[in-house]
Parts: sequence; structure tokens; C-alpha cells
Amino acid sequence: MKKVAIIAQTKEGQLSDASKSLISFVSSFSPESILLLAIGDVNFSTVSASKSIDVIQLSEGLWIDSASIQPLTQAVDGYSVFGIKSIQVDNLLSLLAASSSQEMISGIQQMSYSGGKFLITKSIFSGKASLSLTSETAAYFSLNRNFDFSANSVYGEQSINSVSTLTSAAGSKASILALKPITGSIPLPDAALVVGAGRGLKDPGNWTIVEDLAKALGAATACSKPVSDLNWRPHHEHVGQTGVKISPNLYIACGISGAIQHLAGVNGSRIVVVINNDPEAPFFKHADYGIVGDVNDILPRLTKKLQTH
Repeated sequence: MKKVAIIAQTKEGQLSDASKSLISFVSSFSPESILLLAIGDVNFSTVSASKSIDVIQLSEGLWIDSASIQPLTQAVDGYSVFGIKSIQVDNLLSLLAASSSQEMISGIQQMSYSGGKFLITKSIFSGKASLSLTSETAAYFSLNRNFDFSANSVYGEQSINSVSTLTSAAGSKASILALKPITGSIPLPDAALVVGAGRGLKDPGNWTIVEDLAKALGAATACSKPVSDLNWRPHHEHVGQTGVKISPNLYIACGISGAIQHLAGVNGSRIVVVINNDPEAPFFKHADYGIVGDVNDILPRLTKKLQTH
């Protein structure tokens, strides 16, 4: 493989652990060069790779349409570009693919590279099935958040060749009116851990036990459609076929029966734990682990256990 680029996920000036794992993963393809794309200032002291890395820091500007994306399209011309699924990463990858007329493959669960070909397993039909395919032409790749990097170790010590800055082009039809950073919560599409609940909580006033468990885990909170329809929870927490689709490492479903519409939004989860007082609840058939019992009893006990360890 000649050249690879990585869209890095960052938080508070640090590379995410997933981005570090992705650097290690693409290093195993033995590329001639690695280009790291990062938005904003980033501390690169913990980057490790088999080869030296060039860094392009993207300005905090508009990277949202074909006009503004042109400088970045030119910068990654000839590269295979990788990212781990998030709203920001998928937006950049899809714009780059469209503006360069190159193929993009998303929902990647497993991936290898051999003989000039990518061997890929990806999720399809809202996570209900997997598709195996081979590609020699795809240039943009979005890996699921629960992609398993465990088989790939870190290669060598970090070595940053150069750091440059790239600014989005003028001419965009959009403009930024205000920047309002999200604080105190984890965006659902980006969450590695999610605690979701349904009408089994019986009353919106009981939602504190869900929030307490999520806080103890460092997880995001989610809900089923009936809960958001009843205005127990905000609609941006609705997970399902007509809501947000998630692919966390762990999804804990509390008091949710498991309607097909909800399953369509959570089928990308690596591990699913179901807590329900109905042993015949359909969700148990799709769970890795199940607990039969009252969520109002079990959740506080789980939270207490987590807080004491």
C-alpha cells in the first residue's frame, strides 16, 4: 500500500484511544507514508506507528460542503482514507468521496489488506446482516466504533515528520452563526457505552436510576420511541429505525421489550445486555446477556456495585 490518511478523533487536545488504535491498525498494512488529519490543536506525544507521520491540522472552520472541502480533497488525493464512525468523521469522508468521485465503504466490522485488495466485512440492513466483499478501488473507509483492534499491536515509537495547517476554502453557501460545544453529555452516535430505557420504568420520575447508572459507567443515555413520544425524554435520545442508530461496545437495555424498530437502531452494538421483568420479552433473543427482574430494583444495585469498585 502506498499512502494512507487517518481522520483523527480528538477531545480536549488529545487523540482518542480509538484513533491511536487506528494508527496502529493501518501501520500493519505497511504503507509508504501515513498522514494524520486532526481538527484543532492536538498533543501528539502519545502517537505510535511503524512509520513516521505527517500531520495536517484542520482549522475550526467550515468543512461541510463540496466548496469548502476542496483543499482537503487535494491534500488526500492518492491516499486511502480511514476514520472511525462519528457524525464529524462520516461527514468528512462522505464529502471527500463525493467531491473526488471515489468509492466509500461504511459500517466496517472487520478488515484486512492483502495483495492490493481490501477484504471487508460490513453491516447491512440496519445491522441485521453482514456482507463480505473485496475492493481494489475504494478510497474512503468508515469503521464501526466497535471495530476490534485487539489483534493489532502498536508498532514502534512515535515520529512526527511535519505539522501543517489547512484552512477550508471560501465560497461555501453556508456560514457559522454560533458554536455551542456540547458539555456534560456524550453524543449518542459517538458513545462507546450506552444505557437505554423504555416504558418499563413506568414513570419519567424514575429516570434518575438510568442517569445514575450511565454516570457510573461513563455512558450516554438513550430511550425507546414510545418514551420520547410521551415526552419523558428528549427526542434526540430516541434510538431506533426512525431515530438515532448506535454501535457502542456495550448497550444496556432497561425495560425495553425489543420491538423490531428499536432493534434496527442498536443491532450494531458489540455486546447487548437486556434487563426486563418479562422473561418472554423479544429482546432476550437478541441479547448477549439477560437479567430477568425489575429495573427499578436492579439498576440501583448495579450502580452501587460500580461505585464501590
